[in-house]
Amino acid sequence: MDENLIRNGEQHTSTAQVQIINEHFDIPQLGLQRRIWLYLPKNYEGTNLHYPVIYMQDGQNLFDAATASFEEWRIDEFMKSLPDDKQCIIVGIDHGEEARITEYNPFDTEHGQGRGNDYADFLVQTLKPFIDKNYRVLGDAQHTVIAGSSMGGLIAMFSTLKYPDVFGQAGIFSPAFWIATEIYEYAKNSSIADHSRIYFICGDSESEVMVGDIQGMADVMRSKGISEDNSPVTIIPGAGHNEQQWQNDFPAFYDWLYKSF
Repeated sequence: MDENLIRNGEQHTSTAQVQIINEHFDIPQLGLQRRIWLYLPKNYEGTNLHYPVIYMQDGQNLFDAATASFEEWRIDEFMKSLPDDKQCIIVGIDHGEEARITEYNPFDTEHGQGRGNDYADFLVQTLKPFIDKNYRVLGDAQHTVIAGSSMGGLIAMFSTLKYPDVFGQAGIFSPAFWIATEIYEYAKNSSIADHSRIYFICGDSESEVMVGDIQGMADVMRSKGISEDNSPVTIIPGAGHNEQQWQNDFPAFYDWLYKSF
């Protein structure tokens, strides 16, 4: 049994490669604190290598069934299955529970004032500098990735558009563009680099608008000079809007991603 499976008397599924950086990491841009997770490669302590970093939203759902809202992505189990030369560091940021819908949205809606702009600033101005200082990372844009699903996919897309020189690659899983249609105009007016790489994926059974929404954003990216190879759209027949599907989707995304490292 993995020594990390039982912590504080509770059963957990996260592996020994996963740690909590801080249960109460300061987010000054939002005036609050949040738990931050970290996956380190299995050979991290035994080498002097520097690694790419993926910043992922909804940290509760990535590594541990005990904290997941429904199911976990099993990111750490997948990463452990890879050879040493295909490893990376993964940072997971917990969502804000009932505040998730506004923290991950850069635009105001009937749900409240959008705080996504502040959240994106936190990632770039506070969290990334901390990770760069304390861990052996490849900090350039090509090796700095952001990813998320649903509302997390929305804020990942926005962060890529706002900070293309920081996040050179992105994984956009089933993004909630329907709640923030302003994202398309923002994308059209963005200065996103033509060498950016953005992976779009969703299921065709998620909603009536999902496939069209994700294809529409890919079209905008291509109009900005990003090639189809660097902005692929994958539609999974019969797939729904849930963590099990995103767990299934992650390996193909990572394979595409790692080809550029």
